[in-house]
Amino acid sequence: MACDVELTVLLPHLASVLVEAVEAGEGLVRITVWTAAGVSVICPGCGQESAWEHSRYVRHVADEAIGGRPVVIDVSVRRLYCENSACSKTTFVEQVPGLTVRYQRRTLALQKVIVSVATALAGRAGARLLVHLHQTLSWAGMLTCLLRIPCPPWWCPRFSVWTTSHCGTAIAMPRS
Repeated sequence: MACDVELTVLLPHLASVLVEAVEAGEGLVRITVWTAAGVSVICPGCGQESAWEHSRYVRHVADEAIGGRPVVIDVSVRRLYCENSACSKTTFVEQVPGLTVRYQRRTLALQKVIVSVATALAGRAGARLLVHLHQTLSWAGMLTCLLRIPCPPWWCPRFSVWTTSHCGTAIAMPRS
């Protein structure tokens, strides 16, 4: 029986890349994708477009689980030369919108799930919940994720916390 559903309908963040292979193993789904060659990319240093390819390498990015199996997306990305001689960046790596972020090993969709869990539970409880979502992150990683969330705007209600040896009390301060 053939399936008429496109992969990009199920995984919309793969729309801007070329899917080479999908392997569904016993405990893992591995998707291999490429970025298109010859497409200009904007340099993050100076903002000038460049299509001058230096090399390619593969990034391994974790994604949300599918069918109870963790997903790893192997993304072959290009390292490009900046064509502006005055730019401080000699080379830079293209980022796939919706899929990769600089220095991240997770997709934006998975990062949103982890931030939501960290906001609700943090620490050990959040790490235990992520195991049931087929993701692994330590309690310290959950706290680090929580600390990286930007602070709310200044107009948000202020809270004071008093603690005793076993419990704490939060009191909202009204705006004046």
